[in-house]
Amino acid sequence: MLGCLVVGNMMMLPLAVGAEPEVAVTTEPAKTEAPPTEAEIKQWIEQLDSDKFLVRESATQKLTTAKANAIPLLSDSIPTGSLEKAFRCIHVLRNFAIGEDIEMEREATAKLALIAATENDRIAAYAEDVLKQIAPIKQEQAIRILSGLGVRFSSYSPQQAALQFNVLSGPGIIIDSSYRGTADDLYYLQHLGFIQDVQISNDNVTAEWFAQIAKMPKVRLMTIKDGPVNVAMLRELEPILPQLEAIRLYYIDVDASIASLAAKLQNATYVEFYGLPLTKADEQRILAALPPAAKIGVKFRSGGFLGVSGNSSTANGPDPRGTCYIRNVSQDSGAYKAGLRAGDIVTEAVGTEVKSFQHLIDLLKDKKVGETVDLTAMRRGRTIKLNVVLGKWPLRPDYGP
Repeated sequence: MLGCLVVGNMMMLPLAVGAEPEVAVTTEPAKTEAPPTEAEIKQWIEQLDSDKFLVRESATQKLTTAKANAIPLLSDSIPTGSLEKAFRCIHVLRNFAIGEDIEMEREATAKLALIAATENDRIAAYAEDVLKQIAPIKQEQAIRILSGLGVRFSSYSPQQAALQFNVLSGPGIIIDSSYRGTADDLYYLQHLGFIQDVQISNDNVTAEWFAQIAKMPKVRLMTIKDGPVNVAMLRELEPILPQLEAIRLYYIDVDASIASLAAKLQNATYVEFYGLPLTKADEQRILAALPPAAKIGVKFRSGGFLGVSGNSSTANGPDPRGTCYIRNVSQDSGAYKAGLRAGDIVTEAVGTEVKSFQHLIDLLKDKKVGETVDLTAMRRGRTIKLNVVLGKWPLRPDYGP
């Protein structure tokens, strides 16, 4: 239906002879329409059973624009009338469930789930179908809202991941200092059914954040770095700990009491505890609590990050290029800033001859962030001396050796 276009909102009064001009009078803006009363909502719901199609349609449209107080009335009315009335009530709840109001979305989605679980086969089946139909809509909405708030979605290539031996990876999200939202906004995480990896590095993280993450259906990989994180906050993750295949905890304030949570990592094969304030006794207590598979893949380190990858051997035996050949150096690392480059062969670290790349790792695993380590390397037959300041381990897309 076409509407009218009103040009301007001022009414000019006529001038009396010899009088001063009158000030223009502005018409008042339209008042905000008051939300419908409970009586009105109940009346519209009853009209869904009308024998007149236009009455039913009008009532449906009015209910769709109602507020949150309509949701319980709609849900309670479903068993009290015709099948069409029930279907129309579910249709209105569907619209609330994909709206922009978080509280209305939560309540409407919960009501639809309850209806889908009822004993009325046709109504329950319809509600279940509606939930399935809106799932992709809610996922796209969640991606849009969370992206707008600064959550970053990581790229993922299944083919590339399959080529990496013994490495775990998957589509993920990163919640770092770019995130501008609240704990309530993280409600949308539960609609991201395709996300497998969650990485958090944020000084504003709270227990409520972890409670929202624990509702995500498919998470199997997790990194938690920095921020005011303690064991009490991590307990919010208990519902998903048994499904995690890998977890990395970096530079957070936990103690030996985390052993009770470590015991729940039933499917974990890769666990990193880097830069945590743990004593050797704490580490032993945690190690004892871990399930057998996690025990094999657990790593405790003081947290100093060199920033290199390398190899000590090939499929045919020792690497002919050297016992500690450097394949790659991260450009954000202390090693790169000190001058170490891919192709170098590290021969000595902290005054000890390096016998393999794993030996280099072992020599540095107890070094902390900010410590300086002395390296000697060979580059095209020339010896170079380096002083490397160790940094923090970064968030990384892959989990594994």
